[in-house]
Amino acid sequence: MRPLAFWSGIVCAALCGLVDPVWGYAAVFVLSLVQIAMLGSAGGSVFLLIHYAAILTYFSIAPAMQISHDIDFWDAGVMRADSHTQALMLLLLYMAGVEAARLGERDAPADAMARRDGRMAELANAQLLLLGCAVFAFAALLVKPELNFVARGVAGLGSEDNNLAIDFIFYSTLPKLVVLMCFVALAIQALRRRTLWSWGVAGIAFGLAAIAANPVNTARQVLLIGLLPLLVHALARSRRWLLAGLIFGSIAGLGPVLNLISRGSIWGEELRTFPFSQDFDAMFVVAGILERAPIPDLGWGRYLLSAFSFFLPRSLKMFPDFDPLGWSAILGNFSQANLSLPPFTTAYFDFGLAGPALFGFAISAAFRAVDRAVQ
Repeated sequence: MRPLAFWSGIVCAALCGLVDPVWGYAAVFVLSLVQIAMLGSAGGSVFLLIHYAAILTYFSIAPAMQISHDIDFWDAGVMRADSHTQALMLLLLYMAGVEAARLGERDAPADAMARRDGRMAELANAQLLLLGCAVFAFAALLVKPELNFVARGVAGLGSEDNNLAIDFIFYSTLPKLVVLMCFVALAIQALRRRTLWSWGVAGIAFGLAAIAANPVNTARQVLLIGLLPLLVHALARSRRWLLAGLIFGSIAGLGPVLNLISRGSIWGEELRTFPFSQDFDAMFVVAGILERAPIPDLGWGRYLLSAFSFFLPRSLKMFPDFDPLGWSAILGNFSQANLSLPPFTTAYFDFGLAGPALFGFAISAAFRAVDRAVQ
């Protein structure tokens, strides 16, 4: 029933968008609400719940109201309706890719988690495996201690060594993520089983994570990506509506306030509330790039690699020439370059119209495997 509602809704959103992008985004808003309602009961995919909550917040009602009120950001001026329509179509391709990876999937019964929790005694070996992965990843950090146990910016990260970016990824960022995620998995099992063995294993993993990924030398993005699943798990098992509401409320409510604190003094911006705050400029930026910048040759993955190296120090960013926000057309049309650019747009620059759909399919397929493991 839920897939049928989605594919019918995505067709309606596309047809509405061809008439008026405001109607198209409004249709995406209704589609997201319907999907969240269908995923609100226990057993549905947690990834899809978060996915549609993000769509609801950033990519639906916000751009619809901005377009209808002729709102512009960063002194770029108002974009044409056809540019907003093109941006909407990229979003719909991404959403279609996410759902295409879920074809044939059935939601787990509401009591499936409880039934499986009764068999958790069989997973002691899995806990040892997770702990072993955490120890192995922690050992990888010791190979390059100057990247991991010194305050960020103190080590010679401005070196001319061409291998430094690769070393930073494989001997710092990825091992830290592995340690954090192994701790999260063991902590979730400890919360389920509540045995001395489970708490002991989780405690050891917590010690490794606290040393490996302390905030002094770890990017905040790595900490968030590594630890956020623990909060998601705490809410998603029985309080799914609370999880969706928390995502929307924290971003729509707190986002503009934090933006004012962190960037208002720099850019001279005043407080704007949802949906007219600069925090929700993503689809406006996409439309602006499509309208003002010449479409480059396909990057075949280099644009995505450049975007996903955001956690690296700026001097170590991969493929800096493939950063769309550094194009002269962007710098000449927007008052600053710290803009929101959704990854599915970056995938469009890499693989054309197939890019957003392929990107959504890959992300959803990966989390489908995670959903199966968790549920």
